[in-house]
Amino acid sequence: MLSAGSDARRTRAFAALAALTLLVHALLLGGVDLSPPRPGEPTGAVVQLRTIAAPVPAEPEPPTPPPVAVATPAPQRPARLPARPVAAPVVAPASRGDDPSARPAPPSEPELNPPPLESAAAPPLPAASQVAAAEPPAAATPASAPASAVAAAGEGAPPPLYATQLPPPATLRYELRRGRLTGSGDLHWKLEAGRYTLRLEGSVVGLNVLTQVSEGVLDAHGLGPVRFTDQRARRAAVAANFEREAGRIRFSGPSTEVPWQPGVQDRLSWMIQLAAVAAADPALLAEGQRITLQVVGARGDASNWSFRSLGKESLTSFGTAVDTVHLLREPRSPYDTRVEVWLDPARHHLPIRATLGTADEDRLELRLRELLPGG
Repeated sequence: MLSAGSDARRTRAFAALAALTLLVHALLLGGVDLSPPRPGEPTGAVVQLRTIAAPVPAEPEPPTPPPVAVATPAPQRPARLPARPVAAPVVAPASRGDDPSARPAPPSEPELNPPPLESAAAPPLPAASQVAAAEPPAAATPASAPASAVAAAGEGAPPPLYATQLPPPATLRYELRRGRLTGSGDLHWKLEAGRYTLRLEGSVVGLNVLTQVSEGVLDAHGLGPVRFTDQRARRAAVAANFEREAGRIRFSGPSTEVPWQPGVQDRLSWMIQLAAVAAADPALLAEGQRITLQVVGARGDASNWSFRSLGKESLTSFGTAVDTVHLLREPRSPYDTRVEVWLDPARHHLPIRATLGTADEDRLELRLRELLPGG
C-alpha cells in the first residue's frame, strides 16, 4: 500500500510540475489569454502555439565606395552657386584716395562647393574677328595715296640705285607688231645740255597707233624723267608729271599721286636706263642676276620691274645672228605686264628685241631693223 501511494503521489507531482512548466512557457510566449471569458465562450484556458523560424542570414551588402573628397554644405548654411574663377582684385595705390575698408576682403574659408571640372578647362579660342581686333593695326596709308602706290609699296623696299653709262644719241628703227598687225616703230634718243628726250612713234599701214614721249634730266642715277606722255590710236593723250622737288608723281588722268623716289623710270625711259645699268656693270647680266627698276605709267600705275637674267642667247634678227643677253620680267598678277628684252652688248646694250603685254591684251613686239647714230 505504501509503494502504491508513493507512486501515485510522484505521478501527481510530476503532472503538476509539467502543468506548471507548460503554464510558465505559455505565459512567456503570450499564448494564454488571461482576460475574463466572454458569454458563450468556453471557460477553459486556450493555449496558442507559435512557430518561430530561425532568422535568415542577410545577404552581404556591396562594399561602400570611399567617400568622394567633395565637401557638402552644412544643413544650416545655404547652398552656393558654382564658383567662377575670379581675377585677383587690383589694389590701387593709397595716393588715389581709395578707402581700404571699402575694398572687398578675400574669403577667409575654403570654398565648400567647388566649380565642376569643366570650369577648370582652358577658355575657348577667340573668334577670328577678336583675333583681328587684337592684332596691331597696319600702318595707315595717306588718303591721297592711290591704290597703285599701295601696291608698289607692298612689293618691299625701294629698288637699289645703280651706276649708269648712257649710250650715245641714236635712232633705233624697229619692226612693230601688235597681234596680227605689223608696222614700224622709231625710237629717237637725244641728249642735250644735261637733259634728254626719248620719243617712240609707231605706225601701221601709215596710221599712227602709238606715240610715247619721255623728257627729263640726267642725274647721278641716270635718267630722271620729268614728264611722260602716252597716246594710243583714237585715244586722248595722258601724262605723268614727276615733281622731284615736291617728292610726288601726279597724273593728268586719275586724280592720284605716287611718291617720287630716286631712280624711278617711266614706261619708255626704262629701255635706255636698263641699257645704261648693264653697260656700267656687265656682271649684273650673269645668269640668275637681277636688275630692278620702279616703272610708272601715265595712267596712275606704279610697280617694281625686276628683270631676271636668263643668260646669253644667240638671236637671229633679219638674217643676222646676234649674241644677246635675255632678260625676263615676270608678271605678279594676271593683269600685270610681262616684259622680255634682249640686250646687245656690242651696241651699248641697247634692246634689239622687246615684247610687252598682259594676259588680257595683245602683246606689243619690237624687233630692231637698223641702228643709226644721232637722234
